[in-house]
Amino acid sequence: MERREAPGTMRPPSDRREPSRPQAREARPSPRAAETARAWQARDTWRRDAWPARSSWREHRAHQWERDHRTWAQRGGYGGYRIPEPQFVSRFGYQHPFLIGSRPVIYQGYPRFRCGGYWFLIVDPWPEFWVDDWYLTDRVYVDYYGDGYYLVNPRHPGIRIAITVFL
Repeated sequence: MERREAPGTMRPPSDRREPSRPQAREARPSPRAAETARAWQARDTWRRDAWPARSSWREHRAHQWERDHRTWAQRGGYGGYRIPEPQFVSRFGYQHPFLIGSRPVIYQGYPRFRCGGYWFLIVDPWPEFWVDDWYLTDRVYVDYYGDGYYLVNPRHPGIRIAITVFL
């Protein structure tokens, strides 16, 4: 049975939750040295069983999201740069949605965008059911879910696009 509150009743801020946000979330790990992250990126292990590099933005759209995307766990884990906790909390997470604002540029075969002073590489395809210009119309946020960073669009709960902080 759904609990209803009386009109005008305010819930305390600690009780407010964004609908697509999971109830239990693992803490983010400590920052990783830039040299270690660059070495992981250079080894290309993050591409294991991944969406292949493409030459244009349009080619990064999934044909069938459930089949085409991979989590960081499926890729063998996230080994890239980790944003220090104070910077992450002040710039990212569901409390800090943003518009990408322009079509991500293809860099080394993957779309790249900048936010909060960091470059992010989108290593998953974007879902086929998202509008063509979602980067202009949908507010998204960057979050960490236990196994790596993801781009989340609150309009599509449950969909997380794997991204890496690119140095």
